[in-house]
Amino acid sequence: MSADTAASSSNQKLSNLLRWLEEGGARFPKLQLVRREDGERAVLAQAPISTGETVLQVPRTHMLTLELARESDIGRAIAEKLDPDNEDLYLASFLLQEKHREGSFWKPYIDSLPESYPQMPLFYGSDEHALLKGCFALTLLTHQAQSLQEDYLRLCRSVPGYERFTPGEFVWARLSVSSRLFSLKQGGYLGQTLVPLADMLNHRRPPDVLWETSEDGESFVMKANNAVAAGDEVHDSYGAKSNDLMLLHFGFLTEDNEHDEAFLGLRILDGDPLAATKQMLLMLPSPTTARPFKISRPYVHTTTRMAFSFLRIAAAVPNDIEDISSRVMSGERALGPLSVENEENVLELLAATCQARLSIFPTSLAQDEELLRGGSLSPNARNCVLVRRAEKQLIADYLEMTRTCLELLRTPREEVERLAALSDSPWGWFDAYVRTDLLKLILGE
Repeated sequence: MSADTAASSSNQKLSNLLRWLEEGGARFPKLQLVRREDGERAVLAQAPISTGETVLQVPRTHMLTLELARESDIGRAIAEKLDPDNEDLYLASFLLQEKHREGSFWKPYIDSLPESYPQMPLFYGSDEHALLKGCFALTLLTHQAQSLQEDYLRLCRSVPGYERFTPGEFVWARLSVSSRLFSLKQGGYLGQTLVPLADMLNHRRPPDVLWETSEDGESFVMKANNAVAAGDEVHDSYGAKSNDLMLLHFGFLTEDNEHDEAFLGLRILDGDPLAATKQMLLMLPSPTTARPFKISRPYVHTTTRMAFSFLRIAAAVPNDIEDISSRVMSGERALGPLSVENEENVLELLAATCQARLSIFPTSLAQDEELLRGGSLSPNARNCVLVRRAEKQLIADYLEMTRTCLELLRTPREEVERLAALSDSPWGWFDAYVRTDLLKLILGE
C-alpha cells in the first residue's frame, strides 16, 4: 500500500469514527481531528474555545467501559475461568472480540485505533535496547514483555477459544488499552474506560482540558481548562508520570520532566556488625538483600521519604539502635533524622550508592548530550538517550546534593542561620530536605 493510499484509508476511518460519534449523540462542535505532516494525529480548535466551555461530550453508549467488557460474552468467560486482578484484560479481550465480530457496533472505533505501535519500546530492536543499558526502563520493559506473554498463555489455557487471537493481536489490544485509558467515576465506582476521540488528544502539562463524567454518569465531558485560539492544538494530560513510564506506556517522553524518577537499590553495608539487627528492623530476607526505591526530587514523595528512612537504619551506629527500635515498634513508618552523625552516614551511604549506580551506565552525561546535539538519532533512539540521560541526571543531582549537605552539616550554626534566612534558597530543588530535616539537626530543634 502506498503512503497516499494509506493516508486516504486512515482519513476515511477517522471520518467514519466522527460520523458514528455524531450519530450516537456525541458533541464536539469546535474540535477538528487532523493528521500532521509526520503522520501523527492531533486535535485542533477550529474556532476559539473559552475557559470552562464544554469541548467534548460522549454518551455512555459510545464509551467502552469496564462494566460493558465484563458483561460481554468474553468478559463473562474470563471472569468464570480466570477472574484476573488486571482489569485491562477484560477491555483488551473485548476489543479483540469486537474486532473479529462481523458488523460490530464498535467497528468505527476499533478501525480508528493505530494498526501498530512501532514507537513503543516493546518493539524496539537490539540497537535501541542497547541504548537503554543501565536504565530502570529496561527492567520495566523486560517485566512488561514477560507479563504480556504470561497473561496471553493463561487466557489461552483457561478461556475456551481464546487461541483464535494471535499473540500479536493480544499485544496490540493490550497496548491500545493501556495507552488510552480514562479512570472515570461511574455509578459510584472508579471504572477504567476507553473514550473515542477523547483518547486522540495529545499530552501536555498543564493541559488545555479537564474531564469528568456528567452528574447522572451517562456522559463523558471535557471542559476547557484555559482559552484555546482557533487553529491551536488542544491538549489533555496523561498524568504526572516519570519519563520511563511515559515511554513504556505511550511511546514518547518529555524533556525536562519535573516528575522524573531514578532507581536506587539500597542495602546494608557488607561486614556491618549490626547487620542482623538492621535486617530485622528493615524486614529484609537477608542482610545482603538490596531494597529497590524509585526516588524523585520532591522530598514530600512517600518513596523518597522511605528511602531516607531506610538509609537512617542502614547507616545506624550502636547508639542509634535503641532509638530506632522504639520508633519502629511504635509504628513510625518514615523515620526522621536521628543525629548529625547518623545523617552524615546517611549522606555518605547515599553518595556511594549514587556513584555505584552511575558506573553501570556505559556512557556519561556529556556523551549523551553530544549524541542528542548530533541530530543523527532516529526518534526511538533519541527517546532511549533522553530517558537514560534523565535518570542519570537525577542520580548525579542527588550525588551533588549529598556533597552540599555534608558540607552544611559541618558549617557553623551562625552561617547556617544566615543561609536559611535568605529570600532565595541556596539549596534549590532539595530545599525541602534541608529545611525539613537538616536544619532541625544543625539548630538543635
